[in-house]
Amino acid sequence: MKVSVLMPTYNDEKYIGDAIESVLIQEGVDIELVVVNDGSTDNTDEVIKKFKSRKLIYLKQENKGQLNALFTASKCITGD
Repeated sequence: MKVSVLMPTYNDEKYIGDAIESVLIQEGVDIELVVVNDGSTDNTDEVIKKFKSRKLIYLKQENKGQLNALFTASKCITGD
């Protein structure tokens, strides 16, 4: 079974790296992580781009709110 994790983010430079890492290090389950940067104005983008993983899908959009970011992410999932 493949699990899709949706992670909207906005100006979370301090926390996004730890949040991504906590998902990517999971063992025993096939995971894909879809991160949507919802128009961050801090260094969130640079932190996310440091991760190189086939499990990570990174999308960036103008600020439209958390619910819209989740909707955007949901269009990309391939999990069960």
